[in-house]
Amino acid sequence: MPATTWPPLVPGRLCSAAVLVGTATHVVPGTLPPLPQAEASVAALAARLTGPLGLLDPSAVHCRIDPQVPADVLRLLPAPGGAALDLCLFYFAGHGVLGEDQRLCLALPGSVDDERSAERTSLPVAAVFQAMRQIRAEHKVAILDCCFSGRALDAPAAADIHLLTAVGRTRKALSPEGQELTGFTGALLRLLAEGVPDGPEHLDLTTVYRHLAVTLPGARLPAPLQRAFGASGDLAVARNPAHGTSRTRQGLLARARFAEQVKALGLAGRPRRSVQAALLFEGIASDAVRELGPTHYETLLYRHVHASATGESGNPRQACALLERTVADWETVAPAGDTGLEAARASRDHWRSRIA
Repeated sequence: MPATTWPPLVPGRLCSAAVLVGTATHVVPGTLPPLPQAEASVAALAARLTGPLGLLDPSAVHCRIDPQVPADVLRLLPAPGGAALDLCLFYFAGHGVLGEDQRLCLALPGSVDDERSAERTSLPVAAVFQAMRQIRAEHKVAILDCCFSGRALDAPAAADIHLLTAVGRTRKALSPEGQELTGFTGALLRLLAEGVPDGPEHLDLTTVYRHLAVTLPGARLPAPLQRAFGASGDLAVARNPAHGTSRTRQGLLARARFAEQVKALGLAGRPRRSVQAALLFEGIASDAVRELGPTHYETLLYRHVHASATGESGNPRQACALLERTVADWETVAPAGDTGLEAARASRDHWRSRIA
């Protein structure tokens, strides 16, 4: 999405704490399958948050794999009444199970997946939120990578906590076969590693969510949910490794790939995404003209895609006008039989035919 000019809130490295929990094994026969990706996801996220581009000090990040009882998790959270923090982050990767009244519980190794036993054998997410409410922190964030994690939004105790969930209230989170990480956390970590070329210097939670809301469905994974509290959407979670590269050839290509994913969502029946894609391609084409020149081959390709996206967003007349100019410029530099030019001409003729 377009870069924001709103300054992010960067938490102090020594004034932040995180608890990362994963449940990978399950000991009750015939209930929940093992999830080794949960353990790997915790380790990978911890490394990213404390690495060169991370914002947290390793001493303040506490990881726990396969906690046996809720207290094993809750005791890792900062103590109530302790020193004031900029950020308290809680992350869980594992199975989500539903208790009575469809309340979300975070599975432990001994969890039983039925509503009569879930809350007794698991960690009710409400208990985590209740504990977080007692912590003195400017910002409290919970990232839940589990089935039905969207139900966390219904917990009254989560009212002042920023929530980012892997799926909605009725969806199951997925861990693609053969992948080391869960689907959601894998996408999150790729985003933090690759960055956003036209994004801010720091990746804030809103930027993270906007990109995951495109890239996850683009990978045939469930769409995430987010709910911000106050200014929590501006909270930075990592430095942006791609910051300042938006007009480089590599940055333009990365932006175009993302815009293509947005366009695909539009073509799949989400009209708002088609409009967004056209705007994204407009910015890409404009920057390519400025940096590479109007008749550079890559610029012409971006101009073609921008025009087509404009038509797909519901403006065939503007698409035709853009393609007329693109084709005219292309013809001044194209060698005989240029397939790109032929494709642009075909697009021009297509949108010309669609004008009433």
